[in-house]
Amino acid sequence: MEQIKPSKKKLRHPFTAWHVIGALLLLGSAVGIWFGVHPYYRFLSIGMLAITGLALWKRNWMWWIVCGALLGVVIFLWSFGQAGYRFTSMIPLTAIVLVLVFRFCKRPIRIIVTLTVALLAVLLLLVEIPIVSASLAQPKNDQQYVVVLGAAVYGEKPSVSLRKRVERAITYLETNPEAKVVVSGGQGEGEDISEAECMRRYLVEKGISEDRILMEEHSTSTMENLAYSKAVIEQDGGYTDSIAIVSSAYHLYRAEAMARSLGIQAEGVASSDGYPIYMLGMYIREAFAVTKLWVFGAWERTACLASVYASVH
Repeated sequence: MEQIKPSKKKLRHPFTAWHVIGALLLLGSAVGIWFGVHPYYRFLSIGMLAITGLALWKRNWMWWIVCGALLGVVIFLWSFGQAGYRFTSMIPLTAIVLVLVFRFCKRPIRIIVTLTVALLAVLLLLVEIPIVSASLAQPKNDQQYVVVLGAAVYGEKPSVSLRKRVERAITYLETNPEAKVVVSGGQGEGEDISEAECMRRYLVEKGISEDRILMEEHSTSTMENLAYSKAVIEQDGGYTDSIAIVSSAYHLYRAEAMARSLGIQAEGVASSDGYPIYMLGMYIREAFAVTKLWVFGAWERTACLASVYASVH
């Protein structure tokens, strides 16, 4: 009787739910890059799609391919050197950790990591609710004073964030021709002029009369922006019982909360700061800043008021 030799053909690793999850992580990264950053980088999305196909074909290598590709996304986001992109990189970095934990760790560790990540996600969501709510509020466009909070200046040129804030203020001022604008921001590292001076030049260039522009050039933080701006408005003979604050959408909740702590009744006027992935990172970053405000806000307000009082008097 002829003996049947066993086949030497290697059986392929079957698909599992985890392979589907890995593929979805790669596809999600591809979609995020395609819609979330400048179109110049869309070729990376095509590369991510190719990697997804490779991961599904080489199923035994799936986890290493997924982790390697996600690590590449992290490096790509960090290469921009901006806080928004770097905070967004926390998402693929967390995905890498979860992939490795669920692939190689035992059940008790998986449970601990899952519960920890779930708890942090819930806390993040709870903090984001008021931040997002404030960013969506519609201003009345009828305030006597509008305060524009400063952002980075590169040499003498406004950053994208600062330019967007000033452009939104111009729209507000054109709608409300009786309003005055307070441009608020000192001179930081790498800035050849103060943020306030940069904004003043931009406003004048766009046709806003200098008679409507008030300058505040001492502040180095949001709390100081508001405290010094309050002093400028009062010196101008105005009141801070109702003003408008122009800032980035993600920043408005914290700015309004600080204003209330200083006795200012303010409504936020939102500007946009660029591409979705950058904005996503800034919303994540803002959650940490808001948490800090809730914990240390009273101390920060006291220190700020002492500094403002000393400089004014």
